[in-house]
Amino acid sequence: MKMLWFKQIFVGDILSGAKTDTIRRESNRLPAVGETIGLSVGARAPFAMARIVRRRRVQFDRLSEQRRAELGVCYIDPLKRMIRLTFEVLTRSS
Repeated sequence: MKMLWFKQIFVGDILSGAKTDTIRRESNRLPAVGETIGLSVGARAPFAMARIVRRRRVQFDRLSEQRRAELGVCYIDPLKRMIRLTFEVLTRSS
């Protein structure tokens, strides 16, 4: 099963439904639309299971200034192709 790793600070927002997407570098390892995945903080057991509902390319320069700043911290070269994965949480893990 594929996993998406998040920082701990995002777990509450993901579980409440306030955060339903993530932007990652384009890769053939990213999940496809309809795929069920685990959501985890690092190499731990998943805190939730989710389904990918949308996958689309995004342009770095069209993102909000806040989102660009967040990605700039995570990625050395933010000009590479980026993919926005939108997901829906199916179940929470205990």
